[in-house]
Amino acid sequence: MSLSPLEKAASGALASAIASTLVYPLDLSKTLIQTQVVKKEAKATPSGSVDDSTYLPTKKDGKLKYKNTLDCLSQIYKKKGVLGWYHGLISSIFGSAAQNFSYFYWYTIVKRVYANLNKHIPNHKPNTATELFLGALAAAISQMFTMPIGVITTQQQTDKSSKSLLELGKDILEQDGITGLWRGLRVSLVLCINPSITYGSYERLKTILYGNKQFLGPLESFSIGVLAKSLATLATQPLIVSKAMLQKKSNVKKDKDGNVIVSAEGDEDVKFETFTEALQYLWSTERFNGLYKGIAPQLVKGVFVQGLLFMFKDQLDILFLFLLNLLRAKRGLAARK
Repeated sequence: MSLSPLEKAASGALASAIASTLVYPLDLSKTLIQTQVVKKEAKATPSGSVDDSTYLPTKKDGKLKYKNTLDCLSQIYKKKGVLGWYHGLISSIFGSAAQNFSYFYWYTIVKRVYANLNKHIPNHKPNTATELFLGALAAAISQMFTMPIGVITTQQQTDKSSKSLLELGKDILEQDGITGLWRGLRVSLVLCINPSITYGSYERLKTILYGNKQFLGPLESFSIGVLAKSLATLATQPLIVSKAMLQKKSNVKKDKDGNVIVSAEGDEDVKFETFTEALQYLWSTERFNGLYKGIAPQLVKGVFVQGLLFMFKDQLDILFLFLLNLLRAKRGLAARK
């Protein structure tokens, strides 16, 4: 007996919500570190259409505001206490659960369609390349439905005025129109290789290490999930950073004529139009440090979330199957009476 796509999706969403809550401070610090910019000389702007005055440092002395994860969390704690570490938690959990629900739903459907197409082949199993393709396809379909949630979540994490989700959504619509809710869609579609690498690697490692074992123990799932996510993160980190910079809440202020207003604090942020523009800017200002900024919290957060996600999901799958069997058994007894 196996779970339906909806049951698989519900299990994945619940597991994701639990895992994301446990490591949320790392997620927040990761986003804040990745969306910092370093001052760039006017002559080397990535696009002539962007005003030079927007390329300013996070601080007036030209240094980045947050040096590392501990420094970021320390500064947040000094200003807002422990609760500051959980700024934007609700939207993040909702977004993570929705994204994983959608992903597991489509991943289950895609795999079943593939299995049906190849059912005439005895004992046929997809190879690694096929696993990666199926995962990427499921992720791409999922992104089309859940992208707005991710955009609003990133904006809330980087918003200085602590606006609500509805207020941020309204701001996005006013500034960029309906397409603003899908800002960064192109790089997100490219990043579909991340979950495909993760889940493809997980399935392949699971088969290699444990054969046809249907359900793994918590530690078995966790260890394979950690390794799979590490490989995916290292391969796609520059794209992850560029996506965060595209979706961040912009603090650039303009007058009625569209000219950038430079504040005395020097905290204006550059607003990129494409992920390639963001990557070019990062390379020209910070080289590899820019492309891989926030890699430490990204790895720790991603690895632990993925490990916990797989661990919780397998156990939740077992629980769901137990409850379904129990429910069907009760219905069978009731029908006999």
